[in-house]
Amino acid sequence: MAAACQRRLKNHERGAASLHRGMLGCLWLGLGALCQLGAAQSAFTYLPMRVRLQRSAARQASKKANCCKNGQIIKNMDPVTAMRNTEKRCPQADARGFAVVDEADTQQTLNLDDIIVEVSSAKMSPMQAISLLLTDDEVDSDELKLKKLRKVLGESLEWSGYDSVAPAADQMFNWNGLDPQQEPPRGIRSAKKFPIFFTAFAAMRAYCTENADFFDVRQTGGILEGLTRLARKMWAADDRVTGAMSMILNKELLNGDASDPGLSNADIIGTLGLRRPFQAMAYAALDLPADDMKHVDAVASIAWALALANIQQASLQIKVAKGVIAHIDKVQPPDIGKLFVAMHEEEWFKDAGLASMLAAKAEEAQELQDGA
Repeated sequence: MAAACQRRLKNHERGAASLHRGMLGCLWLGLGALCQLGAAQSAFTYLPMRVRLQRSAARQASKKANCCKNGQIIKNMDPVTAMRNTEKRCPQADARGFAVVDEADTQQTLNLDDIIVEVSSAKMSPMQAISLLLTDDEVDSDELKLKKLRKVLGESLEWSGYDSVAPAADQMFNWNGLDPQQEPPRGIRSAKKFPIFFTAFAAMRAYCTENADFFDVRQTGGILEGLTRLARKMWAADDRVTGAMSMILNKELLNGDASDPGLSNADIIGTLGLRRPFQAMAYAALDLPADDMKHVDAVASIAWALALANIQQASLQIKVAKGVIAHIDKVQPPDIGKLFVAMHEEEWFKDAGLASMLAAKAEEAQELQDGA
């Protein structure tokens, strides 16, 4: 009996010792895990806040790193930049969750001095230079830069020759900044760009005044028609653009640069300073060879533009009427339309006999073409 009790007591002691060792082992394991967790937390806390924010932003932005412009995905964009576009520039999103980038946010601001250097070094034509200047990108400009631009554009006209004027006028005519009733953001951008546009216009205006004597009949007709169309479109542009134009014209009047300070605002050609170059080309046309009158399309353009500008030159009116009558078989429908404007709407031809004969010949030509 005593021996059995001693064996039980020893078994209890062994169990207690085993339990004690197990508890100590668990305690050490728990302490080790806590130490490792603390070390990991310390290592994370050690990272600078800026680095952690950048990493977090990069992870979140990687899901929307492809922004959308006009339905096209813009790839290879830095994730942080994409996130900034999403949060700041792109408050709206399309149906797929991609941020919609506003067109204005994708525009660049170009340095006008750099463009001037490029035009000069590349010997660009006026049309090429104007195309480069009148992009949708913003161009920083001031009075000094505009004076440099005026000089370079004048040089561009000189080295490109007389045939470059009419295409340059057409390029300016096609500028979307002259569209009427533009949306407010676009109208503001067009008004900001207008001083550059008008600098090109003024350079062309001065070049035509100085070189009118050297234009042939086709060049004269093309330039007169192009500048007339351009002037009428400038006058009908968005209110913000015409406001910018009024400020420039008022400054020209104060500086004595405008050629027609006494004309009313209704006279578009005169108000825009085109009367002087138009008069120069009208007088130069008097010396054109009689054989050049066979280019009736150019002759009709001359009559149309000078009639709208109210440039009265009796000798030229007679020369134009006789030239068209002599080559009436070459007249095309657009030419007939211009001649009718000059004859009937503007009453440009003052010689009643020649005007009646020209009207009769033009009607005959139109009837023949209608019956053909």
